[in-house]
Amino acid sequence: MSFDKLERKIGLTLATRNLLTEAFTHGSVRGKTQSKDSETYRRLEFLGDAVLRLAVSESIFRDSDGNVERLHETREKLVSNHSLAGAAKDLGLSNYLRGSGSGNVINSRLVLAQLYESLTGAIFVDRGYETASKFV
Repeated sequence: MSFDKLERKIGLTLATRNLLTEAFTHGSVRGKTQSKDSETYRRLEFLGDAVLRLAVSESIFRDSDGNVERLHETREKLVSNHSLAGAAKDLGLSNYLRGSGSGNVINSRLVLAQLYESLTGAIFVDRGYETASKFV
């Protein structure tokens, strides 16, 4: 699968091409019982979640003088599955997903949010925090 269109859309080219394949491989490709997290997007999703939270927290802290509760509420809204799934839809990330099974599951809000996190993780691994935080 070619990721050229996606890379143009996000304005980045990843040097480590297999990261994008991993970032878009759902566990259903190999079957849930046989799948290894290292061969699916789960590990990149884990990392991307942390990068997203840090980048959003940093931005909110820098741009707001609100109290801690307000900062927390704002961050949670921005990193919610609903928000991330919307961003994933805008980028057309489901078009790059490798998986099998029900279209409803593969295109669920949760999976779309996980794809966004996974892509963020791939960008972080390939290009570092500064580039990943700009993507976020």
